[in-house]
Amino acid sequence: MRRRTLLAAGVAGLAATAVGRPAFAGPGARQLTVALVPLDDRPVNTYCPQMTAASAGARVQLPPRDLLGRFFTPGDGAAIARWLGATDGVDGYVISVSMLAYGGLIASRTAAPTLAAALANLAAIRDLRAARPGVVIEVHDTIQRLAVTSTGTDLDKYRDLLVQWAKLYDQVVNLGQEELRAQLDAVRARIPDQVVEDYLAARARNHQVNRLMVEWVADGTISHLVLSEDDTAPVGLARAERVELEALVARLGVGDRVEIFPGADEVDALLVARVIAAGTAPTYRVEYAGVSGEGWTAQLEGIPFAENIRRHVATVGGRVVDGDADIVLAVNTPSAASGQRAADLDAFVGRIGDLLAAGTPVIVVDPLIVNKADHELVARMENRLDLAVLLSYSAWNTGGNALGLALGHGTARWAYLRSAGRGFGVPDLRGPGLAHAEYLLYRFVKDDPWKNIVQVEAYAHARAQGWDPLALTAAQKSYFDGWVRDRLVPLTERYFADHFAGHRVVLGARGEQTFTATLARVESVRVELPWDRLFEVILEPRLQLS
Repeated sequence: MRRRTLLAAGVAGLAATAVGRPAFAGPGARQLTVALVPLDDRPVNTYCPQMTAASAGARVQLPPRDLLGRFFTPGDGAAIARWLGATDGVDGYVISVSMLAYGGLIASRTAAPTLAAALANLAAIRDLRAARPGVVIEVHDTIQRLAVTSTGTDLDKYRDLLVQWAKLYDQVVNLGQEELRAQLDAVRARIPDQVVEDYLAARARNHQVNRLMVEWVADGTISHLVLSEDDTAPVGLARAERVELEALVARLGVGDRVEIFPGADEVDALLVARVIAAGTAPTYRVEYAGVSGEGWTAQLEGIPFAENIRRHVATVGGRVVDGDADIVLAVNTPSAASGQRAADLDAFVGRIGDLLAAGTPVIVVDPLIVNKADHELVARMENRLDLAVLLSYSAWNTGGNALGLALGHGTARWAYLRSAGRGFGVPDLRGPGLAHAEYLLYRFVKDDPWKNIVQVEAYAHARAQGWDPLALTAAQKSYFDGWVRDRLVPLTERYFADHFAGHRVVLGARGEQTFTATLARVESVRVELPWDRLFEVILEPRLQLS
């Protein structure tokens, strides 16, 4: 859909004025700033929080890039702790325990970092609270996933067996399913003792730190905590750890300041949005494409998706309601029967279109398929909707990841549009509006054509040459930087031309007047592989408004 213009996001029906040049923000304006210690250095934990903030006129301040590590090289938690202590002039902190304590998500899954070193680094949070008693300190930690990270070494031979063993152990030892004991023993016999010991040592250390973070909420050190279950399942050692943590939360009476839910990669952006939207208390009504989320559990998760929605919404500072709401969460769930899928998607996209036409802000969450968009949904959206009018969209990775990224971006943007009309004079709206459009374009290209087309071709091309797409050498990575760039840059430019060029983006309002600008052209597209694998890609489009 190339030239449809709808003025939505809560400002439909107001007189529209095109804004052709940067607007003056007024003297003394200060950009809201969030200091972020990210989960790791991947775009989902750096670029996505930055763009979430930028779409709301805010800024994310990150530690120096060389402190964050890369892939199997851990970040420097001790240096990041010192960086935290030196920050000043920020409105809130979002801190990943995985990075601060261990050097990142991958490092947290290994037994190498010691508990003593982790605790020494984490003392920076205590110091921060002592130095800035009134500041907001948002913290998140992960409940370790069942699988170890693929390393391209002999450890990979035991990856699936460890997952199977962790599930069976929970079923037999914790849940009393003795009929599975022989199966448990048989799987355990196939895994070397050292592999199991290292796996359990990492889990024990991480669980102890998980518990400590809950205790720090109780004593006021931490303002609010998220414990995210990284790629979980209905049974397994992660389930048992979660149950213990839930009991601790209840015993300490901190349930109003701690959320526990399936996810991980989305939490940086989600908590950045929480800081930005503080005090707005948004309400959300959920509409499903197919079955209700009360009866559907996304792959790699252990609770019904509707419950995961409620927990993510609470994390961003809102609540789910049944009737009128500030924002509609349009969630792509499976159909009750395969034969009705096309009709369900047609009706779903039709409802989204009606909501947008009525000026209702809409966030689209696409959690159906792990690691990629549901192309059947996206194709209908492309044909029938003005994508630039959406508050946000995501299909990244797991259901919880997709939910949190879309929810964070959409909530931050909604909060900004809600407040952008306050004050005197013409607000500086073009920068946030441009960032919002760039992030929307990024999400659609990365989650659908990248994941469904280019990445599939890249994996096949790598394997045809005998290369491992998840463990590239430096030379192979350099080759694929160019290979992917040659395909993804023109694809992004075409996608913009087909679905964004010439469309209006709502910038904000002042009184009865709504300011808009037209999406004119692609200025540049940065494309590169962040790590030595083909799983994710850096994609940074820069657009121009007219």
